[in-house]
Amino acid sequence: MDDREKALQLTARRTVYDAIKSNPGLHFRELQRRTGMAVGSLQYHLDVLQRVHLVKATRKGKFLRFFPVIGEQTDEEKKTLSLLRNESVRKIVLLLLSKPHANNRQIAAFLELSPSTVSFHLQKLEESALVEKKKKGRKIFYSLAQPETAKQLLIGYRKSFVDDLVDSFVEVWEQI
Repeated sequence: MDDREKALQLTARRTVYDAIKSNPGLHFRELQRRTGMAVGSLQYHLDVLQRVHLVKATRKGKFLRFFPVIGEQTDEEKKTLSLLRNESVRKIVLLLLSKPHANNRQIAAFLELSPSTVSFHLQKLEESALVEKKKKGRKIFYSLAQPETAKQLLIGYRKSFVDDLVDSFVEVWEQI
């Protein structure tokens, strides 16, 4: 029996690993909420899982996000999943999937957020090369750079996003 198999024999550690495997890109606090573990216990099990190379931690901004090593996603998929874990970003992506060319005002109205907040999220998406902007006259319109990747990740990890909007999108998309 190798170190990986030994590490997963413990029920609590298996729970943490399964949560990461089915919800790649979760940050520590969300992982804690979903597993119901105490902070110290979760940290210990994450350290063991990283030491035996079952889990990999990636820092994105102020969040440390966890991904399974086996069946590992590409760097682009990790980046996209990390961003999709933010509800406002996820809603922007869903809107751009259904309305490929939207401006800041339209997105802000849909999300019921201020235009400055939407600009902040769009800038993150643009810096990550997930969103492209095109200027037409005095207006700037946004669209997804890789809509198929976003669709596949939303559909593939549907259950990991606790979001009715994602469920509705996936149901409609599966009927097409």
